[in-house]
Amino acid sequence: MNMVTDAKSQLEHMQKKLDKVRKEQQELEDVRAKQLQGLIQFSMRLGLCCKGQNLELDNRLAKIRQQLSDPNNLDNALPEMGELSRALQTQYQNTQREIEHNQQSIQQLARQLSSLSGIPEKLKREIKYYQQDIQKPIHTVWEIIPRVEQLVKYYEQLLQERLAKEDRIPTTPKHRQLAHELAQLLSEIEFPSQYGEEINAIKAMLSGDVQVDQLLEAYSQVLNILVAEMAKEKSASQQFLAAITDSLTVVRQAMGENWQATSNSYKSSKAFNQKLNSHMGQFSDQVSDAGDLQTLKAQVVNELTFIRQQLAKRDAQEQNEFLAMKQSMQKMQAEINSLTAEAASYKDKLIEQQRLNQVDALTQLPNRAALDEQLKRAYRQFKRYGHDLWVTVADIDRFKSINDNFGHTTGDKTLQVVSMALKNSLRKEEFVARYGGEEFVVLLPGMDREQVQQVLNRIRERIKAIPFKFRDERLSITVSIGAAKVGANETIQETFERADAALYRAKRQGRDKVEMDD
Repeated sequence: MNMVTDAKSQLEHMQKKLDKVRKEQQELEDVRAKQLQGLIQFSMRLGLCCKGQNLELDNRLAKIRQQLSDPNNLDNALPEMGELSRALQTQYQNTQREIEHNQQSIQQLARQLSSLSGIPEKLKREIKYYQQDIQKPIHTVWEIIPRVEQLVKYYEQLLQERLAKEDRIPTTPKHRQLAHELAQLLSEIEFPSQYGEEINAIKAMLSGDVQVDQLLEAYSQVLNILVAEMAKEKSASQQFLAAITDSLTVVRQAMGENWQATSNSYKSSKAFNQKLNSHMGQFSDQVSDAGDLQTLKAQVVNELTFIRQQLAKRDAQEQNEFLAMKQSMQKMQAEINSLTAEAASYKDKLIEQQRLNQVDALTQLPNRAALDEQLKRAYRQFKRYGHDLWVTVADIDRFKSINDNFGHTTGDKTLQVVSMALKNSLRKEEFVARYGGEEFVVLLPGMDREQVQQVLNRIRERIKAIPFKFRDERLSITVSIGAAKVGANETIQETFERADAALYRAKRQGRDKVEMDD
């Protein structure tokens, strides 16, 4: 009886061991599930950061996210991640080829410059040394920027010497128009803060009696700034793609190792359980067939010894597998955390850049790009809900005379004052944007004709009453406004054209008027 009790006790002990094995196997599966979730989050963030840069990358990332969402498709995700890594590497190589192309273009410009006649000897020697230097290999954008700047300086130096020798080019109305357009452009573009003083100096120069050489210099300065900013953006994208490629390679390797380890562990656990169950079945048969206690004792001792050995081996194997998977997971998690932080920083920059791209730098109102998006959004809501939608176009009367008589600085101040008046006259659900120059567009949803006319006349009167002065002289600022209600069977562009036509009717009727077209 004691032998039977002891056998039952040993069987219970073995059952506990089996339960422990199953629990540890479940823990391994939980670890794998966490890894998979982390990889899914990583692929989503990676997709957000890479979106729009390369169509192939967008498609591959979308495919990987779809495969990872289904555990049965994990085997297909691994080779796809390899393809994604190669696509990222290809993008990096394309950037390098573009750098090489830019280097060749600079070399050609340098050759053209050196072929000009009448170049001073000192400048000719410098260009010769420059041509030798530009032949050296260039690997990054940061190496090519100083060379571009140096080449621009050579052109500027030669231009200044030529202008000094020749008679001054007379300033024509065309040159003044170009100066006005450049000043207008500088007011609409959002430049980084470090260029603030330089841009303000250029705008002040353009607002005066500008000479042709000053205009050329202004264009050269603006071009240098834009080239430098484009190079920074390009370099940041290039470095980010390189970081993504490296991180994705590490993650793909870790995922492959973990998947292989999990698969091996599952197969090993399954085989172990089958083997142990088989022995337990044989042992049960032997216990049932045992004729005496001595035989039963020997069988129990042998079987328990075997089971202990197998459980010890399995414990050691699972411990090693768990430690290896834990280390791999920690490595992958550290890489994901690092890339997540870098992606978040890059995303913030993109969001800020997008915000700046949709804000008019001078008036701080939404710009033309933001207006286009809002028009589409408002038109979709009009089609869906059927409420009235009015498109209005407002134009500052005789704005050119303000610029001509008082300068562009006063013109800029006028635009800012009118913009503030427009913004403060509208409710939250209404929208105003600077369309361009001295024109503004206002969207008024959910109003009838009488309400719209009251709002627009209130805006017109408010602007007219602004106490605007320059050099102790009061300036009278008025606006003409045209408005049109979106028709059931017309596009938003057709409505805009009717509102624009109404604006010009208001101009022809003496200005400072509101003209409705419903």
